[in-house]
Amino acid sequence: MKESEISKLLQRYLKAEEEGVEPYFDVDEIDCLLDNFEETETYTHYKGVLTLGMKLYPLNTEFKVRECKYHLFMENYDKASSLANSLGLTNNPDLDLVRLECFCEKNQYKEIIRYVKDLTDNQCGYLQDIYESVSQMLCDYDMVEEAEDFIKRGLSLFPKSYILRDEICFIMETEGEYERAIKLCSELIDENPYSYDLWYLLGRLYSMTANYEKAIEAFDFALTCDDSDSELKILKAYCLFMNENYLKAIDLYNEIVTDKEIGNRINSLLASCYIKLDDFEKAYELLKDIIVQETESIDATTLVNFIHCCMKTDHEQEAFQMLLKAVNLFPENIRVLALLALSYLDRGNEEMALTITNRIIKQLDIISQEHDFLDTSPLTKQEKYIPIKDLTKEYLSNRDNNN
Repeated sequence: MKESEISKLLQRYLKAEEEGVEPYFDVDEIDCLLDNFEETETYTHYKGVLTLGMKLYPLNTEFKVRECKYHLFMENYDKASSLANSLGLTNNPDLDLVRLECFCEKNQYKEIIRYVKDLTDNQCGYLQDIYESVSQMLCDYDMVEEAEDFIKRGLSLFPKSYILRDEICFIMETEGEYERAIKLCSELIDENPYSYDLWYLLGRLYSMTANYEKAIEAFDFALTCDDSDSELKILKAYCLFMNENYLKAIDLYNEIVTDKEIGNRINSLLASCYIKLDDFEKAYELLKDIIVQETESIDATTLVNFIHCCMKTDHEQEAFQMLLKAVNLFPENIRVLALLALSYLDRGNEEMALTITNRIIKQLDIISQEHDFLDTSPLTKQEKYIPIKDLTKEYLSNRDNNN
């Protein structure tokens, strides 16, 4: 049914409700309204229309099944489960999925396996749909280990299932099995070359393996499918940055239409590009705007980059004041402490420089040997990269000169 016709049905229902009269709808009209509510996930009038349908057609089992699904939508899992079981219907995929989702919500994976085994033993004709739907449910409920086990069971029965292979590909990504995920994702793309989600996933996977050329290529294909996702563009620009295509990264960042929150992220990333191009004035102005707007929620990377720009643009006093603020905000951040030690050294205060250096050494002792000290702040992957190597070289050079 066309959207305009569904709208007319809804208006007829609302008008009758407002007038306090009971309208008449045939079964198909009520089904269309309920389908539309489910597709748009708008349940304001779902219960009312469903109640009307059950009153007009009390023997209609489909409406009873929809009542189970409604309780599921409303997260009344016990009610949904008990009602589904009371109906006593078999070979009904909607009811099976209601019961299985209730098991998911209660983290009862063994019950899921038992239930699906019964369906298999009874030669269920829609078993592949069950495996595909439940695998997605398990992922939605963050039951990743269970999802992986369940998908493998499903693939043993339905090895060509696109949905099951797609789901296992995302699980491989979360578990860091990037090479395996790339291989499988590429196979899925061969079958569905116009999938935005798959190209986006492939680009992410390549970026995680530092294959930025391949990542950029995959993102380009994704953008031909859908060019509206700002996050994809941000990630592509990051890959351009990591591939030292700073001007292209700048162009792409400037194309992204953002709100205030994303805009500050973009400006921070833009500043990193300008720093790599030695355009410290532009970087300084961008970072200054961010710091003025986000005095309380500023992150360590933005502050470090801003301080570095201050040092490069004859704003030494501003750099020192910002350093003191940064130390108060991030007292254990290695980058901030290193810059402060350098600043004290530049000012001839060797005693304070030594004190801060000792703090750095103690902090490094705390950090696991397996982790790079640049990753001590809870930053996103795109935000982590800053010209810290340049700052370290500058620090060591100044230290040697003072010695």
